[in-house]
Amino acid sequence: MTAADRDAGMLQAALDLAAAGWAVFPLKGKVPAIPGGRGVLDATTEPEQIRTWWARYRRANIGARVPAGLLVVDVDPRHGGDAALQELCCSNNTSIGTLTETLTVWSGRGDGGQHLYFRHPGGAVTGRRLPAGVDLKTHSGYLVVPPSLHPATGRPYTWSSRPIAVLPAWLRNLLRPVAAAPRHAPARAAGSGAALVRFVDGLAEGHRNRGLYWAACRAVEAGDEALLEEISDAAHRAGLSGAEVRATVTSARNRTGTGHAATA
Repeated sequence: MTAADRDAGMLQAALDLAAAGWAVFPLKGKVPAIPGGRGVLDATTEPEQIRTWWARYRRANIGARVPAGLLVVDVDPRHGGDAALQELCCSNNTSIGTLTETLTVWSGRGDGGQHLYFRHPGGAVTGRRLPAGVDLKTHSGYLVVPPSLHPATGRPYTWSSRPIAVLPAWLRNLLRPVAAAPRHAPARAAGSGAALVRFVDGLAEGHRNRGLYWAACRAVEAGDEALLEEISDAAHRAGLSGAEVRATVTSARNRTGTGHAATA
């Protein structure tokens, strides 16, 4: 296949996704290709904009914003996600084969990484309680979709085209936020905690880890665990993975001398 044929095929795939209601935008490898853009917020279903992008950004992969009615369980075998998912299924008397009978994207890395698409159950969800190597993606985030080529291997991402399944009850419950137990948190300045949460909620691509670290340090310095949990949830909503949130919050604890287990 020539480079021109590949570009034409990628453009057509992007247009087909847009026609099906999936907002897309160009990627350089796995990161947004538009300089100074807004990341996932640039995603669109507008055909002319998509044609313009793929004419301008040659060899671009396709990033697709997770549709609002769906969520994605992102399994990364390099961090133990395949074994962790198998263990979760076994502990909940579910066959891994049953869980994966849904629309799936297989990573072009070729290591068994996969994105499992499910119907969003409605209400708040969080990936905080998922094990290492398993993350949650929602409408605030994006994923690489076929026929994009993995930047490390040059091999394409592929679909397993199955009907999109409903989350099993045990996984739906695992993704529900746990109500925080009443705490005797130190008094905080009126509105200051809410301002930190809003700040993290609004962090743009490329600034999320640094912004989360700064906000988490403020919460840890105040000794306010409830606020730290709210900030962690906001970071998930902004698009950071569970692993990224855990690592950043742990760094904030270590910096302030309170390096116990992260709450993210």
